[in-house]
Amino acid sequence: MVRSWTDWDWAGAEPEWRRALELDPNRANAHAYYAHFLANMGHAGEAVRHSEWALKLDPFNALFHGMYSVVLEYQRRYDDAMAEARAALAIEPDQIIARGTINHVFMLKGMRDERLAWERGRLANDPEQLAAFEQGLAEAGYEGAQRRMGDLLAVRYEKAGGVPNAGKVRVHMPYAIAFQYNDAGDYGLAIDWFEKAYEVHDLNLPYIGLPVFDPLRSDPRFQNLLRRIGLPQ
Repeated sequence: MVRSWTDWDWAGAEPEWRRALELDPNRANAHAYYAHFLANMGHAGEAVRHSEWALKLDPFNALFHGMYSVVLEYQRRYDDAMAEARAALAIEPDQIIARGTINHVFMLKGMRDERLAWERGRLANDPEQLAAFEQGLAEAGYEGAQRRMGDLLAVRYEKAGGVPNAGKVRVHMPYAIAFQYNDAGDYGLAIDWFEKAYEVHDLNLPYIGLPVFDPLRSDPRFQNLLRRIGLPQ
């Protein structure tokens, strides 16, 4: 896991994953995380097999259901991804990965009204972010809401000096800010924040290959970023 998400040493990580499963074929978390390694490397089909094996070993693990939903998103099986995410939330209502997948599926399927309602629920405990969301929505509709939230998260990040959760309000890392600008259609700003994510080695950056970022894929800067991270083009 260190070689994968900390070092981005994909070639060095592969034999370690295989050795872990050779030593203990029934280690559920090894299957679950190896599935994400495979999906990030462009092998979503093989990733499904390992996700399913993890859940066979530990069927009531909300984290593993949430992680499987991400693998299914990589496969563009959006309805299945949504079902798996909801299975995770049935076990653990605040399972963060599953909640992220539901957010993504609403976006990918163009379900804007559902996504806006989902956002309001998510922001209930963050009045400042909710106010930015409502202001942006009133000013410029769906894209305006996402843009206003991106702007707020960017200000929080800069004020905190890039330290997550440095104060009383939650500070999001650059990957999450890029996500907001991508959803707003501000693709140049989204890539700018992905560049910041690269500079600070944001642990979420290997998930830049998810379908939700398809609008950025043809940009040469995005392709260059994939090359530098070592992810498939």
